[in-house]
Amino acid sequence: MKVLPGAALLLWPMAVAWADPATVDVFANSRYSDNINKREENTEEEFEDRVGIGISKITRPGTCEGSLNGDVAFVTYRNDTNDDEFSGTVDANGVCEPNRNFRWSARDTLRDVRTTTQAADSPANRERRNVFSTGPTFTIHPGRRDNLSLDVEYQMTRFQESTDDDSDRLTTTGRWQHLFTSTLNGGLAVSRSDIEFRQTDEELTRDNANAFFSWQRPNGQWSGELGYSWLESERGVVINETNGLTGRLRYSHQWDAGTSAFGEVRRSITDVSTDLDVRIPGLDLNLTETSAVIVTAVTAGISQQWTARTSSDASFSGIQQEFDRAGITEERFSMGLGVNHRISDNFSGRASTGYVREDFGTGVDPVGTARAELGVDYQRTRDLSFNAGIGHEIRDVVGGPGNEYHENWAQIGVRYNLR
Repeated sequence: MKVLPGAALLLWPMAVAWADPATVDVFANSRYSDNINKREENTEEEFEDRVGIGISKITRPGTCEGSLNGDVAFVTYRNDTNDDEFSGTVDANGVCEPNRNFRWSARDTLRDVRTTTQAADSPANRERRNVFSTGPTFTIHPGRRDNLSLDVEYQMTRFQESTDDDSDRLTTTGRWQHLFTSTLNGGLAVSRSDIEFRQTDEELTRDNANAFFSWQRPNGQWSGELGYSWLESERGVVINETNGLTGRLRYSHQWDAGTSAFGEVRRSITDVSTDLDVRIPGLDLNLTETSAVIVTAVTAGISQQWTARTSSDASFSGIQQEFDRAGITEERFSMGLGVNHRISDNFSGRASTGYVREDFGTGVDPVGTARAELGVDYQRTRDLSFNAGIGHEIRDVVGGPGNEYHENWAQIGVRYNLR
């Protein structure tokens, strides 16, 4: 019974923040593929059926606030090419701040991630990862423009298949922040994370010190940090150390003509139990390497509302991952373009295309993957909608034969809003 008060404390911000009703949908869709596991040989046709529930909620401002958005579905394969499973993408956040000196927050992310980056992104190479974090923040205000805070966060990471990467993390962060002007603030932060991998008895210690800032401009915002990180891995008598400069610089801008854009440069020293990929579009961590990972990433995106009916968005990312212990460096370049057009009051169309080039280091040929998709959505009533789409994906191994493939697919679905 001693566990119950602790569990209630961990979930308190989410439970209070989500007490109000949410928007709840039920959905079902069926997807046909002529190469479900994206293989060069022994291709298999398959119908992938899923039935699920979607939830969306943002609470009103108050002592406790929260947001919840995502879908969870049960997936079946008619020809038994893969095991039936649950799949989902969920983001949940909650925070309770009863006074200006104390805050308790909680967040949870659920994702389907690639197990190994060298294989195609197929059901056979995909698994669920859940990251849950919670903890208090204590703040004092020595002056009108200054605050000092102490943040303690517990993080639990669990994988569906790669259980050797299951971990528990405790991070303590001390921070000084100063308001220089009405639009510019910054400060200093130091933190320590103690990470324990539950199955392998490997322990990591990560120390970080950095300076940070945020600068609000009339139509945009600059933010960033610059510091140094130390990561030590201890597994039995084997100790590995990784350290170096870390930082981030981001700028986002909004134009009056309906255009918004962002650009970000980031360098981080982390491990595979992190949810860093949530903050870096296009990042896939290789779960077969649990050592320290040095991630260097450049990402950018732009969205344009051309008319009341037509909009587009484009994205770009270039990411390098250095797996320190294994001595492996992986590089990933990706770009994508999407267009949405409302054909009538009930019909809308969409089209997207993308290209990814991956380089896995010495001895492995670079891989290029291109995709294209067309779709249509029909809003039958306020609560009932239908969707359909077709697509093609091709993977080419640069320099010679390898795990090349072609996939054609078609999908139909229905979604109903319960409230």
